[in-house]
Amino acid sequence: MEAHFRPEDVAENMRSSGHPVSVVTVYRSLPLLVEAGIVRRACLAEETGGGAVYEHVWGHPHHDHLVCLRCGKTVEFSYPAIEVLQDAVAREHGFDLVRHHLELVGVCADCRAKGAGPGEGAG
Repeated sequence: MEAHFRPEDVAENMRSSGHPVSVVTVYRSLPLLVEAGIVRRACLAEETGGGAVYEHVWGHPHHDHLVCLRCGKTVEFSYPAIEVLQDAVAREHGFDLVRHHLELVGVCADCRAKGAGPGEGAG
């Protein structure tokens, strides 16, 4: 799956393709795919819906996320200056950086236009 997905999405996709699989099987298989570097678990502001969310990373360039706290809209972005700063912070604290994920959480322009502030519930 190319978009962000939940384990339930994978099970439904497989069932609709004629491959009966249980959600439990998907949950058991995902750690192996993560370890193999094919997918990664993405936070994606768990406050907006909860549950584990994954994304396909094999052959895709590194990116980070902007997530709307109100509607859950997700924007993938890459910003070289952020990568440089993260490396500098890791070195300053004696870390050899192996991987990272950055998620900036706020309120998108559409929600702000509707008068939705960060403290208001999603919907």
